[in-house]
Amino acid sequence: MRESGLLVILLAFIIHPGSGFAQQVTDLPDSVAAELEPNYKDGPRLIQDLSETAQKIRRQQLMRQSNRVMPPVPPAQKKALYDMMTPMSNMSMRDLFNFMTAKIKADPELTFDDVVEAMELKANEVNFKKVGHNEFWKDVSAVSGLPTLRIEILQFCDAVVGRRMLDFSPEFSIFIPCRITVMEDATGEIWLMTLDWDVSWLARAWQPGSRLDPGLVKDAIRIRDAMTQIMQAGASGDW
Repeated sequence: MRESGLLVILLAFIIHPGSGFAQQVTDLPDSVAAELEPNYKDGPRLIQDLSETAQKIRRQQLMRQSNRVMPPVPPAQKKALYDMMTPMSNMSMRDLFNFMTAKIKADPELTFDDVVEAMELKANEVNFKKVGHNEFWKDVSAVSGLPTLRIEILQFCDAVVGRRMLDFSPEFSIFIPCRITVMEDATGEIWLMTLDWDVSWLARAWQPGSRLDPGLVKDAIRIRDAMTQIMQAGASGDW
């Protein structure tokens, strides 16, 4: 079984059984109950948009289905862990970053724009929403004043699965949305890279608090597969 990257190790700790976003509420005034029902026609809403009574009930619901932010790990404790792990791995920093990365080289016949377009089309096909596009190379060139290699970062998201992950581990927010980097190297080759989403490691999640709900296991696999399909489409130009 291929070892997975750091993101997958963390993913094993953030998925848990859940009942979904909406929870049925009874014995409430009709106006309050209506506020707590799913409502798509009015667009995105914050808890602060609700009445005071509805806010209190919604926060109680969320307290039952989600965990709190954990205390920060002291720097000295982090350093002790790093110092213990480094001699065991014999990995350089570049080796570690490479281990954490899934990557594909694009077909040399494709232009950079071809790669990006194919990724966007495939994302639509697999129902993955594009939520961001950072043209990082423009900032580099603007600051340095020099011509630079093109590098862009596309961001994709499954909002419902992401929210359920955050219910278990608010700290997982540093890993979302899912990102795919499209990068031209000095030779002119184009590479696609992302954090390794190989969820086969989830089968080893035996620790208490890491028990995985079967439905969310399927969601994790679906996200991994969608990211892989998007990268493959970009690399081949065949979406």
